[in-house]
Amino acid sequence: MARITYDGPDGVQTVAVDAGKVSESGKVRGVRVQREDGSYLHVPDTRLYAIEMTEEEGKVDYDEP
Repeated sequence: MARITYDGPDGVQTVAVDAGKVSESGKVRGVRVQREDGSYLHVPDTRLYAIEMTEEEGKVDYDEP
């Protein structure tokens, strides 16, 4: 699990999602988080406070496309 803490419209918010659903955002310079309903949350770097996950979850496999 990954915990994403960011500054949202209603103040500081934290969401918990599967770490595999967090990726680099193509729309903004920041991260993209896939929600349970299939929609995406785009968080710009300037509004991002923290992404917390285990070291193993945070590793990137550059051999995959």
